[in-house]
Amino acid sequence: MAGTVINRGNNKWELRISMGYTADGKQIRKTKRVGATSARAAKKALDEFYMEIMSKPQEGTGEQMTFGELVKIWEMKHNSKKALTTRHAQTLLLQKHVLKEFQGLKLCNITSDHIRRFVERMRNVDSERHKKNEKNKLSDTAVHKCFKLVNHILRKAVDWKFIAKNPCDDIPRDEWPKPNYHHYPVWEEEDLQKFLQILENLPETKSNVKNKTMFYLALISGARKGEFSALTWDDVDWKNGSISINKAQKYVNAKNFEISRPKTEKSIRTIYIDDYVLSLLKKHKENQDNYLKSKGYENTHGYIFLAIRLRNDELVPVSPSCLGMWLNKLCQENNLPNITVHSLRHMAATYALNHGAALTTVQSMLGHTNIRTTSIYLHPLEFQKKETAQILSNHLNDLRKSKKEE
Repeated sequence: MAGTVINRGNNKWELRISMGYTADGKQIRKTKRVGATSARAAKKALDEFYMEIMSKPQEGTGEQMTFGELVKIWEMKHNSKKALTTRHAQTLLLQKHVLKEFQGLKLCNITSDHIRRFVERMRNVDSERHKKNEKNKLSDTAVHKCFKLVNHILRKAVDWKFIAKNPCDDIPRDEWPKPNYHHYPVWEEEDLQKFLQILENLPETKSNVKNKTMFYLALISGARKGEFSALTWDDVDWKNGSISINKAQKYVNAKNFEISRPKTEKSIRTIYIDDYVLSLLKKHKENQDNYLKSKGYENTHGYIFLAIRLRNDELVPVSPSCLGMWLNKLCQENNLPNITVHSLRHMAATYALNHGAALTTVQSMLGHTNIRTTSIYLHPLEFQKKETAQILSNHLNDLRKSKKEE
């Protein structure tokens, strides 16, 4: 409960209840003076005061506030504290879809019917990525994200006492838009083997060594692209063959990026690499040192993977998409199925589990808070499905033979 008690002496206590914020962000507070012989008695009086307030309609706590005014407070109090990429994604959804529907509506007038109509309209919006093809509508996942954002903002309005109830709660959960998440492609063993052999035959240029190092680092550790692109040399423990993941690059474009804490607390972790990846790192460091010396540059922050071009006369890390462009080029040149950098994270989990690693160990390696998330990263490989079918076939054959013997 949002409330405090303050001892004013002589068994006098001041009760304070937070009623949220005004449209300009100022806190609304209800106060009352009571007599009480102990802190426990004062807290009981606070509970009674809270029930008394909430049983009456509250004026000036959001009755006249519009959704657009709420969003300004939400951006200041909540969204501004999120990672750069999260802020950017939320702002795009608001500007492209949400505010067009709700901006001028008063919070007290928004109903579940408004939400339903909004969702239905979103399902019929043409995706901007496919303007030439009228059949391409906004994806189920995009509609889900729009609804989720509206629901979240209105839930905050309830928490801040602007409204008594979130209208989204009047819609049964089974009617809420559901995402249809894209399944990242992974390579079968023969494709992976072919690609690894291609890497072994590449000329040892500085660029190839750098990209090859990033590729193997992502594949053996499952590190996110924002994590390995933010690595610094002091993160490497050469003796123990490990790397500390303690930061990530949040990237929107060349002029708009930041290095900050990883996605979650569990994302701060230690990953282990083998001697082969260590040797690639050493070769890459040697190349980088020679490059810095020849240019007279200082790698002030000690980034492991540097961008080719300076930004504002400063060395910066590669963009998280850098490896993807190199990877796609090699796939096209060698007639291999296209995969993404994030596919390497899925492959790290899939291959580790298929070759005996424990699920909890893979969860820790990937930095997942919930083991259910880890299970999403598991992909059945064709050769294993064949092996499973063969195991069942052998068992059925044994059963048939034993029946004949009887």
